Amino acid sequence: MELETRKVQKLGYSSLGVSLPKEWAVSNGVRQGALVSISIEDDGSLRVRVGPFEESLVPTEATIDADQWAGAEALTRMITGNYIVGCNTIRVRSREEISPGQLQEIHEAVRGLTGLTIVNQGPKFVTIENFVEPTRFPIDGLLRRLHYLTSRMEKLALGVLIGDPVGSIEEVARMEAEVDRLYWLVVRQLLLAAQNRTVAAKIGVTEPRHLLGNRVAAVTLENIGDLWEELAAAAAPLLVPKRRFSKDASKAIVPLKDKLEGVIEDTMSAFFASNLEKANSALDSQSAFVRSIRTYTESAPAGRPRNTRAGPGLPLGYLLRPVEHIAKYYGTISQITINRALESPAQVRAVAPTPSPPS
Repeated sequence: MELETRKVQKLGYSSLGVSLPKEWAVSNGVRQGALVSISIEDDGSLRVRVGPFEESLVPTEATIDADQWAGAEALTRMITGNYIVGCNTIRVRSREEISPGQLQEIHEAVRGLTGLTIVNQGPKFVTIENFVEPTRFPIDGLLRRLHYLTSRMEKLALGVLIGDPVGSIEEVARMEAEVDRLYWLVVRQLLLAAQNRTVAAKIGVTEPRHLLGNRVAAVTLENIGDLWEELAAAAAPLLVPKRRFSKDASKAIVPLKDKLEGVIEDTMSAFFASNLEKANSALDSQSAFVRSIRTYTESAPAGRPRNTRAGPGLPLGYLLRPVEHIAKYYGTISQITINRALESPAQVRAVAPTPSPPS
């Protein structure tokens, strides 16, 4: 339907009213005496919805045909997909019998998603319920937790390599699994917020435009977690007693680790505060860090390779490749912060050029 301009009419002594478009009313079954709910949006506009105002979400259900989705990880994808779109009851059914491999896949999928529990099971079915109330998990807190976990993974992975361990490198893989669980919960929360403004307000999403930016930030942090796990898996064989990590490689990593931690801190503190200047500075630091990484993965000007060996047969550049990608991911978050900060009229005024004095 095209936009229309309608004139406000006076109704009775003090009320004002505007008529509803006929096409909209007919298509939504609105007749005289029907109830509609009206909500005030953040930009001052009004949203009209058919039916009375509902405070809570209507629980949704989904049924998955195990015979149809019998491929590798297909059930995992279907369970995860129904979870993030808001289903509270997920039923997996088979006309014959759910195979042992499928049962194992279902159990692993449920363990990887926050709030899901198998409540009933038989030879041909599995019933999964979600017992988590969405408004208990504010988006800001979930994103901060993702930031904490990925920062901890950096300290574990690089700390072990420079001989200053804050834990074991095996912890990185366990933390990556928690990052995945949090990521799917964030996506579920954001999709529920997009559907229901009451839920959005309760989990701290007061600006609809931030839904997309928050999802990009979440998937970026999840990708960062994957890369730390990749680096830890590549480095682990070099940390056994008979295959010591190269001392030269450790010395090369120390300054890079310090620079990267500065990029991470500046990027994420700017993101959570919507700080324009700090985000811009973080982007500069991120670009400088990437240049530093490339000095270890490319030849020196004189043509001599500077690629220090991390261990027997393994160049340091191989380990630093994920780190370069991680830095670029933080650059993406800084760009989100800059865009978000410029949405504020006050920030726009602050960065606007000063007008020239009249001649």
